[in-house]
Amino acid sequence: MAKLGFHIVRLWVAFLSIHPYWLLYLKSDVYYFLVYHLLRYRRKVVRQNLVRSFPDKDEKEIKRIERRFYQNLCDMFVETPKMLRMKSNGYQSRITYTNPEVAQRLYEQGKNVFYAIPHSGNWEWFGKMIPQLTPQKALAVYKRVKSPVFEQLMLYIRTCDSTLEMVESNMVLRRLAQLRDSQNAVLMMADQSSPGLASDYWTEFLHQDTCWFTGIERIAKKLDYAIVFVDMRRKGRGRYEVSFELVTDNPKETKDGEIMERYVRCVEHFIEANPDNWLWSHRRWKHTRNQQA
Repeated sequence: MAKLGFHIVRLWVAFLSIHPYWLLYLKSDVYYFLVYHLLRYRRKVVRQNLVRSFPDKDEKEIKRIERRFYQNLCDMFVETPKMLRMKSNGYQSRITYTNPEVAQRLYEQGKNVFYAIPHSGNWEWFGKMIPQLTPQKALAVYKRVKSPVFEQLMLYIRTCDSTLEMVESNMVLRRLAQLRDSQNAVLMMADQSSPGLASDYWTEFLHQDTCWFTGIERIAKKLDYAIVFVDMRRKGRGRYEVSFELVTDNPKETKDGEIMERYVRCVEHFIEANPDNWLWSHRRWKHTRNQQA
C-alpha cells in the first residue's frame, strides 16, 4: 500500500515540477491564506517562539515577522517539486555565493567538511547543490520520519539526477568511518531540538536556555572534520544568497563545548539578522535543563 501511495504522490509532484514559477507562487499565495488565516497552522507555537526570542520587539513587528515566515514556508513548499527537473545551472542561476573560496580552500587543503545549516532559506535546494559546490564526495544526513510514503518521496526528490548520498542520522559515524579514504563534504541540519538530557549541550540561545545535539562536535573531533556554518538567506522568491563561515578547521584542538558554542552563536546571529528566514513552527524549546531521562 505504501508503495502505491508513493507512486501516486510522485506523479503528482512530477506534475507540479513542470509548472512555471509564476504559477507555483500564485499557488503559494493561496496556501498562505489557507495555512495562516484559515487553518492557523501552529500559530500559537510560532507566536510564542517569536515573543520569547525577541522580547524587545513590539506586537506589530512580531506579527510582521510571523506573516513573512508563513509566506516563506509556503514558497519553499512549492519550490521543492522543482528539484525533480532543475539541473545544476538552474540552481546556479537562483543561488549566489558570496565567498565560495571558503569551500574551495578546504578542498585544496584535503579537508573533510561538515556543512552545518539551520532550517533557513531553502535548505533542500542547498543540499542538492553540494555535488556542484565541491569535488568531494557529497553526503547529506537525514532523520527518518514516520510516514513511509513521505520518507520515500523526499529521498527520491533529494537524490534524483544527483550523486548526493543520503545517510540516516543514527548511521552517520559508521558510514563516515567507512569513507575514511575519501574526501567528503557532509550536509547536516544542526538546529533540531534534542531530547533535553544533561549530556546535551546547554546554552542561552535567543534569550532562552536551550539544548543542542552534540553529534556534530563529537564526530568532527573523532574523524577530524572541519565545520562550516551555512548562512542561506532568501533574497526574493526563488532567489537565495549563501555565505560560509568557518567554525573550525582543527576540531581536535578545541575544548569540549567550544565548537557547539561557536555554532550556536552563528545560528543566533543569522536569525537576529533574518528573523523570518528560520523555521519557527517547530517546538524548539520543549525541554528544560536537568529534566530526567
